[in-house]
Amino acid sequence: MSEVEEEDILEYITRLSIKKFIKIKDGKEILGREIGGSRTFAAVIAFMRLTFNEYQKKAKRWFNPFQYMDPPKSDQKSWDALTEDEVLKLFQPGVLKDTMELAVCSAMFLSGLRQAEIPALRPEDLDWYTPKINVCHGWQRFRKKDMVLGPTKGKKVRQAPFDPILQEAIKKIWEENGKHEYVFCNKDGKKIGSSYFKYRFKRWLKAAGIELKGRRIVPHSSRHSLASLLEDKGVSLRYIQELLGHSNLRITKIYLHSTEKTIRDIGMKISEAMEQKTEGFEF
Repeated sequence: MSEVEEEDILEYITRLSIKKFIKIKDGKEILGREIGGSRTFAAVIAFMRLTFNEYQKKAKRWFNPFQYMDPPKSDQKSWDALTEDEVLKLFQPGVLKDTMELAVCSAMFLSGLRQAEIPALRPEDLDWYTPKINVCHGWQRFRKKDMVLGPTKGKKVRQAPFDPILQEAIKKIWEENGKHEYVFCNKDGKKIGSSYFKYRFKRWLKAAGIELKGRRIVPHSSRHSLASLLEDKGVSLRYIQELLGHSNLRITKIYLHSTEKTIRDIGMKISEAMEQKTEGFEF
């Protein structure tokens, strides 16, 4: 440890930040690389900084190469949220084509379930009397062929809202497709997968006439949308944290977008006022 210098650390960070990947060119696999900026990379460097700082407390004369270096930041951006009016548009007639789509959309926007948690729901996870959904499992490596059933992302069982809209949709799914091992299954017993969300979500937005206007709206945005709507209605931050299954409030705060929405609304009103150029309104 005492022989480690700043140049060694910089070289190590550079090597660690390079992510290898395989790309296809002319039918052949080619090993390429790109500069990383993932949360994992940032977490590893943060751990190293902590370790070096602790060592420096014991070795007072040792020069800590991290002492004057800024901590790394992940380049991963947060997703945006839909407004309340936009969420309502998703449930208008003609947007959701069948019962399965209604149930999935309800599980996303009314229960706040992750994509990997929805296909993992079993009939015994549904508490019809409370009513609540006991979220116990999620599919690990959900977008891969070798996905396996495991615990939820936070490795903690939580309860999610079981809205009447979702209740009735699930009952109808079972009438149409039969009751299988998992709740969201087709007639042949095959559960929905990651491609179900990817392609249908884009079609829902288009059918509902929702304009993104530069926003990053993806299926995971449903959780951001629910968190923001609950906050806007005065629901406590602690409850939102438990509903979404976050390990700490810092993560939950990332999901709240009402402040940005308010600022955006004010900005739009100012823009309208500038265009109108009414008397007595000068900039």
